[in-house]
Amino acid sequence: MATRSVLKRSVRTRRALPVLPVVSVFLLAGCGVAGTQFHPGLAAQVGDQTISTRHVDQVTHDACKGLETLNRGSAQPSTPTPMSTLTSQVTTALVEKLVAEQLADDYGVTPTSDYKGNVAQTAKQLTKLSSAEKDAVQEVVDAQAYMQDVMVQIGGIELEKQGQTDAGAEDKYNEGLKQLDAWVADHDVHINPKYAIEIGAEEPVDTALSVAVSKQAKNGIAANPGAAYTGSLPGSFVCFD
Repeated sequence: MATRSVLKRSVRTRRALPVLPVVSVFLLAGCGVAGTQFHPGLAAQVGDQTISTRHVDQVTHDACKGLETLNRGSAQPSTPTPMSTLTSQVTTALVEKLVAEQLADDYGVTPTSDYKGNVAQTAKQLTKLSSAEKDAVQEVVDAQAYMQDVMVQIGGIELEKQGQTDAGAEDKYNEGLKQLDAWVADHDVHINPKYAIEIGAEEPVDTALSVAVSKQAKNGIAANPGAAYTGSLPGSFVCFD
């Protein structure tokens, strides 16, 4: 399958099944649970598993560099993207995988050959990257591929219980997302408010403890901050600058 834009900037609707291979849909905004208080240094916690802010920052930085390399010479180059947006998207992918792993264990589901094939195909597209860049891109892509794969399986199990034996992948995926949302509602899942993501939301949400007053601040938490806002940021705050 031909690679389209390396970074898909549009917000993922919770009712759309992403198309793989996953490098072409690397980052898709999504879910999480926003907490009002959080331990310093923690980006997220799912049960007894945690993700550090340091890890999120490192993955975001290295993934940005890798994506910029892949983006050079692309027929459809990605537009400049605030690093804050990229960071939220990376956090989303990592948290969703942790939740998906818990659900997969509950349902006795393991990744299919499709997932393994997508992982292998992704790796072939990253050969020009440094080791750190490759690892970062692969980590997020693998997280998204895993989440998609098990959500389709879990959704299929639930739909069969309802007597729907001929459901397509899209319907199975959507049903799987319902189970993911329900699981999160019943378990301890917390995401640092700084990342502006919330389970079930179709776009970034304002979870900051302070109130965004200025137009600039409000643009910063928008799903699509816009070229004017992105252009006002220092180069180090922008990916694909």
